Amino acid sequence: MTELKNSKIFIYTFVIFFSFFIRFYLFEDRNSWHDEWHSIYVSDPNVSFKQTIERYLGNKGDSFLTEFYPILYLLILKYFFLFFGYLDDVGRIFSLIFGVLIIPLTLFICDRYFKIKNLWLPGILVSCNLFLIWQSLEIRAHSILVFFVLFNILLFFEILKFNKFKISILYFIVSIFTLSLWPIAGVIFAGKFIFLLQLYFREKIYLKHIYFLFLLIPIFYVILNLDYLKLNLARDDHYTSLYSSFFYNYHFRTFFGSIFSGGFFLLLFTYIVLKNLKKIFFISSIENLFFYIIFMSYFLTLFYSIVRGAPIMSPKYVIFLVPVILIIISNYVDKSKFSKVLTFVIVFVTFLNLYLNYFNWPIKRPDIKNLIKTLSKDENRILVSIENDVFNNYIKNTKNFKKNKFVLFKISELPKNINSFWLICQNFPSYAYGKNYKDDIQKKCLVEFEDFKILDNFQTRDLYIAKFIFNKS
Repeated sequence: MTELKNSKIFIYTFVIFFSFFIRFYLFEDRNSWHDEWHSIYVSDPNVSFKQTIERYLGNKGDSFLTEFYPILYLLILKYFFLFFGYLDDVGRIFSLIFGVLIIPLTLFICDRYFKIKNLWLPGILVSCNLFLIWQSLEIRAHSILVFFVLFNILLFFEILKFNKFKISILYFIVSIFTLSLWPIAGVIFAGKFIFLLQLYFREKIYLKHIYFLFLLIPIFYVILNLDYLKLNLARDDHYTSLYSSFFYNYHFRTFFGSIFSGGFFLLLFTYIVLKNLKKIFFISSIENLFFYIIFMSYFLTLFYSIVRGAPIMSPKYVIFLVPVILIIISNYVDKSKFSKVLTFVIVFVTFLNLYLNYFNWPIKRPDIKNLIKTLSKDENRILVSIENDVFNNYIKNTKNFKKNKFVLFKISELPKNINSFWLICQNFPSYAYGKNYKDDIQKKCLVEFEDFKILDNFQTRDLYIAKFIFNKS
């Protein structure tokens, strides 16, 4: 039995199924918000490639809003929708797949390159990390980004050991893909470059094939993404800000899902850095690559935010640091003489944080799933929205909407010869307004219709809904 529990096959299998379960358990409770509505709208498989590009560049039907992250993820998502159905939950499944695949990839790196004996620790830490769990259910590029960053690092380790043409070509392709998916992932190459310099100056190891790749990769990336780079370098507005809190939490609060857990892991990680400071700067080792990736990620995003005046300090932008940090912690604990005690404490904190904050979504979303389920109890299947095309498109492509055969009209398209309908309106949505307007109703929601009167109305956290019926009098 002991051999079974410690066998790699058993650990991989158990951790993969466990990580899938604790992600999928939240699946039905997961709603979308503003950013995801845009992902769904742009990735519509029913429109032409040209229209997809136009939507990406800002044409959102009745509004204009440019997407400033690369289009690659949206194009992949478009074809995923085409094959598996155009529903919001299908987009969530796409993220979930990569969110789960992160776990065996992390374990493989820990096993093959760090020789970590207790694979249970990194398995539990990565599986139960709340930030990775939540992002595994968001219709954005974050989960697929983490997967390909880890895969890219894995291939880098391989080309360090073997100068094989096939591996080098694969590394080149994956590098271009990763950067095209998210250019901020370029910070990992800065960390690799520091690592290579240390190898050269400390060990006199000069890896010509890797330096050649490091020359080709940015050249080909720029050629393939020139239009995107021009678009971003020309803009002045950015959605994230450089907060003073960054300088004492370094994203750890978000990375680990709470102040308590973030503080614990920040202190632990800081101790590990200080403990290994001499080794990091003066001794070449494989662990140093991960330290350099973390250091360069913080330094370059901070430098760009200050010098360019364009903040890119969202934790989501560097979400790939989470498994990197957890691998460093797991490696230290595994080789510590207090390994069992540290493992117990870290696992206890991780499970406690998971228990306390599992349902505490960082961004509250309008609960469209339950709203449609509630409205389906009524015979009326007509919705009228005063919202924009992006929001309306999202509602029309939810499972309950299609299952219950609802129809939705914009307020300007209200059909004649109907006896009743449900009006739906976003009412001080918490993702935009916080909790400041809990009991208020926005003026835009209080519309009137000639020949109709309100029979019933109610509010949810982010929505105002009213049932209108034909006024015979």
